[in-house]
Amino acid sequence: MRDILLAFFLLTAFPVIVYRYQVGALVISFISFMYPQNNTYGFALTIPWLDAYFVCTIIGYFLKQGYKEYQHHSLMTVMFVLYFWVCLTTIFSLNIDASYDPWLKFTKIVAIAYLVYAMLNTRTRLNAFLKVMVISFGFYGIKGGLFTILTGGTSHVIGPPNSFFGDNNGMALVLVMSLPFMVYFITHAESLYQRYFSLFCAITTAIAVLGTQSRTGFGALVITLLYFTWLQKKMLKAILVLIPIACVAYFFMPASWTDRMSSTSEYETDSSFQGRVDMWKTSLRIANDYPVLGGGYNVIYLPEVIMKYMPDGVEARAIHSAYFQMIAEHGYVGFLVFCAFLYYLFNTARRMARQCRELPDIVWFSDLTIAIRSSIAAYMIIGFTTNIAFFDLIYFIVVVTAIADNILQRTRGLSKGTRFTTRSYYIDQPKRMLFLCRVFQDTSDAFLRLARILMLWRFL
Repeated sequence: MRDILLAFFLLTAFPVIVYRYQVGALVISFISFMYPQNNTYGFALTIPWLDAYFVCTIIGYFLKQGYKEYQHHSLMTVMFVLYFWVCLTTIFSLNIDASYDPWLKFTKIVAIAYLVYAMLNTRTRLNAFLKVMVISFGFYGIKGGLFTILTGGTSHVIGPPNSFFGDNNGMALVLVMSLPFMVYFITHAESLYQRYFSLFCAITTAIAVLGTQSRTGFGALVITLLYFTWLQKKMLKAILVLIPIACVAYFFMPASWTDRMSSTSEYETDSSFQGRVDMWKTSLRIANDYPVLGGGYNVIYLPEVIMKYMPDGVEARAIHSAYFQMIAEHGYVGFLVFCAFLYYLFNTARRMARQCRELPDIVWFSDLTIAIRSSIAAYMIIGFTTNIAFFDLIYFIVVVTAIADNILQRTRGLSKGTRFTTRSYYIDQPKRMLFLCRVFQDTSDAFLRLARILMLWRFL
């Protein structure tokens, strides 16, 4: 029955995307976030829905000439620079066969991110994209939160199989990163039902983070909520979310959860933490021999690397750090590119927050920048102890930031009055074309005058 319902829903959307390509981008986002086919057990699980929708959406985009509305953003350029460097390190990796599959996965992430950015370039479309993200991750947040309450927290909450958040750490990350956007919709809901749903979704999602039993996820949850509250300067919303979380943690979570959370203070005797430290030291040894390009994807698992760089008696395992992952796999240069990428992303969100203060009519935008910055902060925190350098959601946060910035600059340009300038974020596409036509006309007139002068001089 699940297969039939999912197939009916996805197949009926195919004719729509020929005329409304943005619907295709939203469906692609829904499949990328929620993995609905993983909740089925029949024929719907084997159909490549994402590939089919990607091709059809691209066709609809060009048939409707959506590329004429495209407005580039420097964030997309920075993301492409990171992708270019990853391609370069993959070509010169120690084992290209081991690097191919992760590289192909990252290529698909970048391609889908560019597609969503190109097609969802208005406030209405951006709002629809955020709703798709909240509903998709909120489904697993509600499911995980209720599961944690009913089982008393004795079992781990994990994501759907074969997804980018299938383990407990990945599940905690997507829940913490999407939580600020759930709180955003509590304030800017279009209806009372949507507001109550967003509130229920935020509370159960926070409880689900506890159920993952991820120590880094729990720390990121606390810091993200405090940072979000500090940016918004409203304690009531934080209290509404923190009180149920504290009650669940105190009354429902078992002693095993408390022992696991408290083990972070005993890092010197924690074998899990010491194993991560060994991997971090190994990453530095690899990068010291390959400082520019690194060893490529999954270099830590190569037999020759294990024999040369791994200490005796230490078993190869995940590096458990996005930053050391970049150092080992893509060199110190790749690490600097990655850090510059995160800095530029966060700094763009901060600049947007400063600029939107000039426009008191767009209060929703100020709250959106707070949600974006809180989500980025959650990623940076969990990145210290988890392999998430190429985590899907952060690149969609880049898309949200770039689209929102374009909307902001267009709004600021309109509020300051019409003026012609070559900077793309002050004028929209029709005004830019008119500006270029005037420049071309002035240039043509100048050449015509020069030709007349030369003809007159030759006649004389």
